[in-house]
Amino acid sequence: MPNVFPPSESVIPEVRHHDDDGFDSDLNNDMIVLLEENARLRALVTQLSSLVLKHVVDHK
Repeated sequence: MPNVFPPSESVIPEVRHHDDDGFDSDLNNDMIVLLEENARLRALVTQLSSLVLKHVVDHK
């Protein structure tokens, strides 16, 4: 069964920092933090799914 999620290296979005002091800079930083956390959680779900599948397959 193929993985639904890409490997953890490709999940992390590329982060580009700009010297923007605009009013929305906090929003952009919050969005970046949210995307990074999302990527980490997806990687953990992938690892957990792999462990569960290995455990189920090994016990059959």
